[in-house]
Amino acid sequence: MKKILLYIVFFGTPILSFAQNDNIVKGTVSSQENGEPVPGATITIKGTNCHCITDQKGCFTIQVPKGANKVQVRFLGMKDEELNIVPGMKIYLQTDSKQINDVVVVAYGSAMRKDLTSSIGKIAGEKVLTVPITSLEQTLQGKIPGVEVMSATGAPGGAVIVNVRGTSSITAGNSPLYVVDGLPIISDDMTLKGGYQGNGASGIADINPNDVESIEVLKDASAAALYGSRASNGVVLITTKKGYGHKPTITLNSYIGIQDFWKKLKYLNASDYVNAMNEAIDNYNSSYNLTETQAAFKKHISPVVDGVNTNWVDEITRNVALQTSHQLSIGGSTDRGAYYLSGGYYYQQGILKKTDYRRFNLRSNVSYRLNRRIDISANIALSSSNNNRSTGDNNIYSPWICAQSTTPDQPIYDGNGNYYTTNVNNPVHLINEQEQNSKHYRGILNFKTNVIILKDLTYHFNYGGDFNIEHDFGYFPKNSIEGASSKGESSDYRGFTYTNLYENTIDYKHDFGHLKLKALVGTSYQHTSIDDASVTGINFISTTLKYIAAAGTISDGSSSLEENALLSFFGRLNLNYKDKYYFEGSLRSDASSKFKRGKRVGYFPATSFGWNINKEHFFPENSVVNELKLRGSIGLTGNQEGIGNYNYQQTYSASQIKYNNQPGLAFTYSKANSELTWEKTLQWGFGVDFGIFNNRIEGTLDWYKKDTHDLLLSHSINSLSGYSSMISNVGSITNSGWEFQITSHNCTRNFLWNTTLNITFEHNKVTGLNKDANGNNESVDVGYVNRLQVGEPMAAFYLVKMAGIYQSKEEILSQPHGQELYDAGIRPGDVKYEDLNKDGIIDDNDRQFCGSPFPKFFGSIINEFKYKGFDLSFGLQFSFGSKLYAYWKSSNKVANLGGYNSQILESEWENRWTDGNHSNSTPRAVASGYSYKNNTLESTRYLENNDFLRIRNLTIGYTLPEGITDKLEIQKVRFYVTAENLYTFTSYDGYDPEVAIFPNRTTYRGTDAGSVPQLRSFVFGVNVGF
Repeated sequence: MKKILLYIVFFGTPILSFAQNDNIVKGTVSSQENGEPVPGATITIKGTNCHCITDQKGCFTIQVPKGANKVQVRFLGMKDEELNIVPGMKIYLQTDSKQINDVVVVAYGSAMRKDLTSSIGKIAGEKVLTVPITSLEQTLQGKIPGVEVMSATGAPGGAVIVNVRGTSSITAGNSPLYVVDGLPIISDDMTLKGGYQGNGASGIADINPNDVESIEVLKDASAAALYGSRASNGVVLITTKKGYGHKPTITLNSYIGIQDFWKKLKYLNASDYVNAMNEAIDNYNSSYNLTETQAAFKKHISPVVDGVNTNWVDEITRNVALQTSHQLSIGGSTDRGAYYLSGGYYYQQGILKKTDYRRFNLRSNVSYRLNRRIDISANIALSSSNNNRSTGDNNIYSPWICAQSTTPDQPIYDGNGNYYTTNVNNPVHLINEQEQNSKHYRGILNFKTNVIILKDLTYHFNYGGDFNIEHDFGYFPKNSIEGASSKGESSDYRGFTYTNLYENTIDYKHDFGHLKLKALVGTSYQHTSIDDASVTGINFISTTLKYIAAAGTISDGSSSLEENALLSFFGRLNLNYKDKYYFEGSLRSDASSKFKRGKRVGYFPATSFGWNINKEHFFPENSVVNELKLRGSIGLTGNQEGIGNYNYQQTYSASQIKYNNQPGLAFTYSKANSELTWEKTLQWGFGVDFGIFNNRIEGTLDWYKKDTHDLLLSHSINSLSGYSSMISNVGSITNSGWEFQITSHNCTRNFLWNTTLNITFEHNKVTGLNKDANGNNESVDVGYVNRLQVGEPMAAFYLVKMAGIYQSKEEILSQPHGQELYDAGIRPGDVKYEDLNKDGIIDDNDRQFCGSPFPKFFGSIINEFKYKGFDLSFGLQFSFGSKLYAYWKSSNKVANLGGYNSQILESEWENRWTDGNHSNSTPRAVASGYSYKNNTLESTRYLENNDFLRIRNLTIGYTLPEGITDKLEIQKVRFYVTAENLYTFTSYDGYDPEVAIFPNRTTYRGTDAGSVPQLRSFVFGVNVGF
């Protein structure tokens, strides 16, 4: 009764106590094939919830309730056994080579892979730890077909873009829903202080990869529909580890490594730079036949400071950046429960000086069986991270961006030892004198109860919470570039964001002869709150007094509290007839506070089927085909993430509103829309699972189509209404594609060799937008050089098209209005464009669609080898068919060949048009004038192919023989060396083809504004088990 009272106090759920009279049974589980012990096998007393896990020696001890006489034994890759209970049990399991017998986590439960009717990708825990990663999203890279993963930046703790089966939204976000141990967590970048842009932070970098047991990605509607209005972009299920074995198992995973650039851009040195500028000046003067006596004549330049040759990138970056991780865990079990405790430390230096990321993790996963019918569990994960950051992309105060522009003939310091005032902001001054820091404290909690009501009927209660505290601080002293005009500036942002989840589910399982039935019904309530405040102070008396209290003036401040809630009811039915025919149907109803009454409820149904053709009587018996299953699914999912909490009702703003120095209220610029609803995606698809040659070759093939409608889009409205814009459900988009994965077990005896290929072909197209007054679909310019238009890919590039380089005066004059071009200064060596409307003027009216920022196909090839104690893995990643706009070339002027006081790319200079090199891709050098303006238009000159083949990972490991570890009384010791991002084969001449500015905005996809690139890493590590 004490246990029951304690349980009521801590969990608030009334339960009943059941009397028991248990006996203790011990035994061992071994492999029938080689006699080796089987650690991690699950031992369950049939008809009860009593279970335990075998330890590293295959041993188990379990309490047997009175009246029980059967034990069930299960282990992945081996056949299940059901045996009579006897003292001193010795159990032998047979290897299962006839079917893929793998447990997969699904929404609100688990299933055998062979029973799946939907498209789900899985990464087991050991695969999570094959590469050193900062954030858990990175482990998905190249592992699951249909899942595109791209690091937006190489900055420590930086954002990672994950798209499941394409992009399905314009403004509501395209990231999947992340669910940790049943709790949908907050995965947004919570570093709300501005200025980082492409250096945004990952929202799930707090989760320790070493604690992860498995990751499942629910890709189609049938798999994800039970998450309803949040599942349009797929669902990522993260399951954390649990303890097993009566003897505690202690595990140490530790590595240390370095990171550096896999590629560095080359700029002209100071001498060559001066020569280049003077050549551009000569070309300008000759274009207009200018002489020294004329006012427009330009004179040659000299170095700003003789003898100076500053490599600005080297000055603000480290030669190598340190990366280290140390993780310690202990896990075990008793006949009544299991425990897993872990602690972790991770540290990564940024390649930029003064930047780094540091994280501490603690986790406790504990479960306990109160009696035969009731078990409880508590998972608690705590983390603390500290990220020293730098201002990000496309910002005049970004050290990295300014280092690409500042000319090499300028020094870091002047003769007095002060920072030199350079042509753009001095990069060394910027990185040394600014302070930007983000601290994040997080707790993810799960408390669960399972109650066996009847033999086949079980009740589950789940409470989960995700609590986040964010503290961002930025300081720019008065002697810094950014803080000079304000005599010092300090900003402080603090936010508290949390979500609480309460779920009740009941599942029923029963076998009616050949028919196996599983049913689930449940309710869910989730409440989210965002409470934040920020303040900015200026006019500081001293550079050492940097906190708000020392500010002479409070220049800005704000605070807000927002809340939303989601109430849901859901159910699912699974039928399995003779392991041959499968059916699944589900329905979820969501009521969201983000919509007005009467529009809050949405319904999200889904259904799927499976057919094991190889089990039909008409299918010929053979030794070739072991598995052949057809799958089909259709379902509706939603997306409400991009809708503001109060967009459906009119809101007011009090900030900056004053009359006669009195506070006041005013409408916001965006008009409320009471008709708002969630974005909806209808998805259907078909798939084939196959295994041949005794499953030596196994794989999947899927086709899918996703039609998303009611897309959210902010569009302009008549200003006479008093507003400038309104958010409406006005758009639609279609995604379709093929996914293929095949694994070949090439060698399976003493020498093991597995090869896995996965490849995805995808295509998206905008099918609807806002209508104009005439009922026609409007086009919308987005990003920097992108446009939304019906019939074109999402955020397609919309640019003036470069048609080559003028090679002669005659070619210029042969153009429409050619004489006018020549008189304006166009000469051989200048850029020629397609004059789309033939008016003789190249402007925005000549823009046309020039490609998509999304690849036509992408994937990976992974080879794994094992021989005795040695292991080797080698992974390649590829992506083809997309375009990338090198915005950094035009914005930083590095490709403008003397027309601007900026660094010049060596490759651009070597390929330029000259009298001896009639290039048709790179124009001549020219200082200014009409020809310079012509040559630097936003055009396809800066649009490049983004195809690449990357050596993603190479790992070599060695595990000490058992004879040595037994003498050391250690279970396992493995040493390994890993190289990540070794080299990338690409024609793109920027730092890295995988890059993104504003990673949370699809409309900016495919634009490289000069983000810090991904780095190459070399790591030495050790895995030890005690």
